[in-house]
Amino acid sequence: MSTEAISATTFIREYTRELRGKNAAIFAGAGMSMASGYVDWKGLLSEIIQDLGLDPNREPDLVSMAQYHCNQAGGNKNGLTQTIFSHFSATRSPTPNHKILASLPILTYWTTNYDKLIEKSLEEAKKVPDVKYTLSQLSVTRPDRDVVVYKMHGDIDNPSEAVITKDDYESYPVKMAAFGSALRGDLVEKTFLFLGFSFTDPNIDFILSRVRVQYEKHQRHHYCIQRKVVKHPSESDTDFSYRQLKQEYFIRDLKRFSIYTVLVDNYEEVTELLATVAARYRRTSVFISGAAEEFGSWTRSDGLGFVHRLSQEIAKRNNRLITGFGINVGGAVINGALAHFSEVGKTISDDALVMRPFPQVETGVTPFHKQWTSYRRAMIDHAGIAVFVFGNKRSDSNIVLSSGMKEEFDLCVEAGVCIIPVGSTGFMAAQLWSTVNEDIRLYYPAAEDRLQDAFRQLNNPKLSVEELVSVVIGMIDQIQRM
Repeated sequence: MSTEAISATTFIREYTRELRGKNAAIFAGAGMSMASGYVDWKGLLSEIIQDLGLDPNREPDLVSMAQYHCNQAGGNKNGLTQTIFSHFSATRSPTPNHKILASLPILTYWTTNYDKLIEKSLEEAKKVPDVKYTLSQLSVTRPDRDVVVYKMHGDIDNPSEAVITKDDYESYPVKMAAFGSALRGDLVEKTFLFLGFSFTDPNIDFILSRVRVQYEKHQRHHYCIQRKVVKHPSESDTDFSYRQLKQEYFIRDLKRFSIYTVLVDNYEEVTELLATVAARYRRTSVFISGAAEEFGSWTRSDGLGFVHRLSQEIAKRNNRLITGFGINVGGAVINGALAHFSEVGKTISDDALVMRPFPQVETGVTPFHKQWTSYRRAMIDHAGIAVFVFGNKRSDSNIVLSSGMKEEFDLCVEAGVCIIPVGSTGFMAAQLWSTVNEDIRLYYPAAEDRLQDAFRQLNNPKLSVEELVSVVIGMIDQIQRM
């Protein structure tokens, strides 16, 4: 076991915290694109190295290899340009890692890759990327952008200007100084996760060194994910131990730049780590589902007071509230959130409260029920936890259970959202509580006894408003730590 690496638990907790603060950034290297079918640097330059009469497996300094090729061609980079174009012009699909990251509130990406996988994954996530790979692009802002993507070594659309040779690297601090300054600023202000990056790039080493010298013991923490060295079938124990020790020294050296390493056994674990971060982040968004024409055994005042107080406490813990304006319930959710914002002097924003009123008039060609299902799905896409309260509506002169609330429950289960049905509020919420109670392990597979005990208290009619709020908040806290 490594004595230098940090635990996955620590990384997940800290990086999720940075996501919540909108301070997270990504630095993507060639390894991140390989799963889609693109080559790494060695694969890119393999034929060129062979043409030099050298062995690609014995040449770790690939920048020098590119320069040797350029020298042999009398300083002409056309062969390198064509090589880049040949390997990266094919359109490929983003990897699961790209898609997970694109779903998160990461506002800044840096990459040394020439491909377009980052931009494509962001566009598929309905985000507008502002891509910058030339100096002139730095001074122009794309309207309505959601994310900035800095491609500091160029883009496949302009391969002749790609940074690849020693000449390119040596002139970079002068010719492309603005990119270096921008990256230094982001390294100071944001928390980076380095993915698929080997830290052998001279430009990045130079920039990291400048930040370290300037900020010394006050550098911002960053993270990287590395694969543990694996023993080869024909490798001796001595050689394997040597490589393990060398990795330990490398991990320790990265700490000079305040970069902390998480080790994984295989690359599939990277996806699992990112998926866990995404799930943990989503659980900071709480959807309150409910509607109440009547309040059953509750007085109207107590029912609305419970929803108001619960929403206020959820917001107080820096969670984002999501509501669809269910009858009576939606208004109480908003009032509870606003009460917290007023206390702390915050203004309302989508980072704290998402309100999605349902369409009330059927328009266009889409049937009404399909419009409502689409709205429900869109709300649930934002959520990681859903609380269900009351759940009734008026049909003609009768009070009936809310079918829409049941649909929201089913959509949450389908989307992997953690559900909290408050059975003691009655109506559809009571039915949903019974459904979960029949097979609690199905809905809470990782639940400890404490969480199960809290779940059973959700159906206790003897609890006061404050006690019931405390139970629900306790469950949310436990789920967010799972």
